[in-house]
Amino acid sequence: MKPIAVVLVVLIVWMLPQALFPCTTFVLKDKAGNLYFGRNFDFGTGLGHIHVNQRNVNKTAAPLPGEKPFTWIARYGSLSFNQNGREFPYGGINEAGLVIEQMMHESAACRYPEKDDRAGLTELNWIQYQLDVAATVADILASDNTVRISNSSAAPLHFLAADAKGGVAVIEYVDGRMVFRSGADLPVTACANDSYADAMAYFEKLTPEERAAIDNPDGVISSENRFSRAASLIQTYPAAEDPVAYSLVVLKRVSSRGTKWSLVYDVAKRTVHLRTSVDPRLRTIALKDFPLACGGPRLWSDIDSVRTREAFRSYSPKENAALVEKVWSQVDFLRALPPEVRALYATFADKEPECQKK
Repeated sequence: MKPIAVVLVVLIVWMLPQALFPCTTFVLKDKAGNLYFGRNFDFGTGLGHIHVNQRNVNKTAAPLPGEKPFTWIARYGSLSFNQNGREFPYGGINEAGLVIEQMMHESAACRYPEKDDRAGLTELNWIQYQLDVAATVADILASDNTVRISNSSAAPLHFLAADAKGGVAVIEYVDGRMVFRSGADLPVTACANDSYADAMAYFEKLTPEERAAIDNPDGVISSENRFSRAASLIQTYPAAEDPVAYSLVVLKRVSSRGTKWSLVYDVAKRTVHLRTSVDPRLRTIALKDFPLACGGPRLWSDIDSVRTREAFRSYSPKENAALVEKVWSQVDFLRALPPEVRALYATFADKEPECQKK
């Protein structure tokens, strides 16, 4: 298979069964107005890498059938969480204080735009693009004028994003166009797997007693109930309580048997507090502790073994390929794909980065 055809095959197939693995995100605001972004990642495997992405790097989009080549310059360094190789993150935070995370969007109306004059990127490459170039949620929304998620991708995702200026938005693709909710149109800063409109409609029908009664005793909880539980806990957040500790409580209350990572981003401090199912001890990593200038080492760490800054090592093509191999071997719908597909994701970032000349 040629690389372009390989990309099409994987993007048509990959992630569609994730509906079986529910994810939840939310944003909590403390009494000082600082934002804390919570994220549960639920999937069939918790293997993953944390990547340190450099600023001032020339980037090229992964190839897609029918899409024109697209390049950009990374303005910001970032930390990202990846299972499918470097440059294909599920989410992360950049040095401007932008956080973005994705979830499956279980809506029949979810459809990406038809090909047009804008550049088309894969879903995960689009996330890295936003971490590279966007400082605020408004920047993400404005990027729709020039960049879109390609309809060759076919994996239905929606996104929650927040920034250090206090901006928060749910971003969805509905009937071929980007739609978003922010400000007064976003009364609850949370997202699960239903469309935001459907989740809010369910939540608003619940009485206060019903909202308080939603629980997760057996590790199985529906998308609308996870959204409603998160919404209720956000709305009743006691201002005197530590926001990181409280966010971890919220994540626990909306977790499932498939929860592999629990993350809390302290947006103002550009730090990430994390736990994994393999290592439930709370660990903290700070973006300020890493060299972000192009030309230095491209650092990464295994998500389960990271403890301190010293756990990060220089990028290894071998380790990157091993991650893709292990993840795809443990997930049924990925295991069946041809080896050329794995090779594409495993080797996409192997070339040494080209620094933008000043």
